[in-house]
Amino acid sequence: MHVILMGPQGSGKGTQAERLLPRLGLVSIATGELFRNAARLGTPLGLRAKSLMDRGELVPDDVTIGLVEEKLDALGVLRSRDPAVLGALYDGFPRTEAQARALDDALGRRSERVDSVVLIDVPRERLVERLAGRRVCANGGHVYHTVFNPPKVEGVCDICGAPLVQRADDTPDAVRRRLETYFRTTEPLLAFYRGRGLLKTVDGDAPIDEVTEAIVRAVQPVPSGAGRVG
Repeated sequence: MHVILMGPQGSGKGTQAERLLPRLGLVSIATGELFRNAARLGTPLGLRAKSLMDRGELVPDDVTIGLVEEKLDALGVLRSRDPAVLGALYDGFPRTEAQARALDDALGRRSERVDSVVLIDVPRERLVERLAGRRVCANGGHVYHTVFNPPKVEGVCDICGAPLVQRADDTPDAVRRRLETYFRTTEPLLAFYRGRGLLKTVDGDAPIDEVTEAIVRAVQPVPSGAGRVG
């Protein structure tokens, strides 16, 4: 099983990924994690990715896809040893149609395929509320939220008493610009998977447990004969 999880910042994608991995028997394939692990291990691709990131440059597709292929090779070994491992959950990859086609090719060479693409859908203004409500301790970096995780005393860190600040990229206007970029650049990828009948959408504005269950229902295959009468 290969499942791609999509959603903008503030959609709860990271939280859902953590819950889904053990539930579905999947391992994580997330580009940020791949870059960090490969750099730590000192692999040729990892060192190349690290040098680019250290210079503030984007990691090109050939490096990203190469790292994904290495992870797929490792996944194949893991699955041969542990039957409980059923596949991979992709987070942050693919980001473009070119990457999606490269993933299709990589899986095809292994006689596998993408099974489901799940979009966690949250109204845009709800995303702004979630992201713009974040406050950070000026001293220790402890994170709060004005609605979902408020401090005991408004504007003051519970742990050290330092003032809480709003980062420049967390202001409502900055958040809206960031979301606009996300939706504009992601729509071609959504259209690609929608055209192949793989895209499924779940309501990300529901309670966390309900979102998890909706994703599980979306990705699990329907049993043969389900829905037949007589």
